[in-house]
Amino acid sequence: MKKIKTAALILLSNVLVLFAAWYYFSAPHTEQKPKERQILFWYDPMYPNTKFDAPGASPFMDMDLVPKYADETQTSKGIRIDPVQTQNIALKTGKAVIGNLIFSRSVPANLDYNSHESVIIQPRADGFVEKAYKFSVGESVKKGDALFDVTIPEWTAAQSEYLFSRNKNILERLRLLGMSKEDIQTLQKTLKVQTRFTIKAPISGVITAYELKEGMNFSKDKTIAQIQSVSPIWVNAFAPESLSPFINEKSEFSIYIPSLKQEFSVHAEILPSVNQAAKTLNLRAKIDNQNGILKSGMSAYINIKTKSEPSVLIPSSAVIDIGDEQRVITIDEDGSFVPKLIKILGESDGFTAISGLDENESVVQTGVFLIDSEADIKGALEKMRKESD
Repeated sequence: MKKIKTAALILLSNVLVLFAAWYYFSAPHTEQKPKERQILFWYDPMYPNTKFDAPGASPFMDMDLVPKYADETQTSKGIRIDPVQTQNIALKTGKAVIGNLIFSRSVPANLDYNSHESVIIQPRADGFVEKAYKFSVGESVKKGDALFDVTIPEWTAAQSEYLFSRNKNILERLRLLGMSKEDIQTLQKTLKVQTRFTIKAPISGVITAYELKEGMNFSKDKTIAQIQSVSPIWVNAFAPESLSPFINEKSEFSIYIPSLKQEFSVHAEILPSVNQAAKTLNLRAKIDNQNGILKSGMSAYINIKTKSEPSVLIPSSAVIDIGDEQRVITIDEDGSFVPKLIKILGESDGFTAISGLDENESVVQTGVFLIDSEADIKGALEKMRKESD
């Protein structure tokens, strides 16, 4: 009996083994293949608005077309990009920081006469020249140097009238007729009529007009000489209009004269007029020129060192400027790329001052146009514009 049970168990086990083998080799097995991603179209990231039905080389750039998949995820405001793509463009980011833009510019300038100290010499009465001293236009003259010896009949007649009547109103009339204070005092002191008068330089400077010659007549409205001061001498320069918001009382200026190889620290001011054609600011500075080594017409450079008020700064490479719109690509907390509109306030030394971002926001510095194109394809730019309206 025991042998029969053992034989039955062996037989049952053999049957089970045979059944398992039959099931394994005869039953159909379906292999689980990965689901293929659906491709909507192919495109060139540099020309995202042109779509292609098949892969291949881009007709625009030396690169292959990129597939646009139907299952690519997109956040509410930004986009996500395949990490392989971001690795290929060597993605680099920077932080928005609070700081000052530093400006250091050198602009051409020229030296000019000091128009604040310029005199026009007019006798204010008719007369003629007895002697013209040896001066000509462009020569230097010192205060008190004799320019002309003249005879003016109206001055002579008024002196005689004064000596006869001693009326002080006549002295005032002589002053109004152009007689110098020195000659009037001589009349009062000597009580003698003067018939020949010496016209002297009232200031030191350069003669810019010297109209009379010996023996010439002149009328009372005739300018017989003009003198312009050269100390201090003026420096005129033209700076870019974009610097206007940043030039203030804290700005530092210096003047460099190439011909003299000298530099002068100066205080400069912005004149209220702007050159409309060149879009430049008119700057003026003054340099002491007591020794006369600086000449009108000399070339110079005005060096400007200034800084902006504190503002949000980002690397200039992160800015996308298309003329009527400026934007950047920021990186959200979840790693998505979000385009944001900004306003440019100024740019210097690789940094741009902006409004529209907060401190410590991350911005994309490299490959910004590729990511911007992707944002355009996926509608992120359109959402950005709608939110800004």
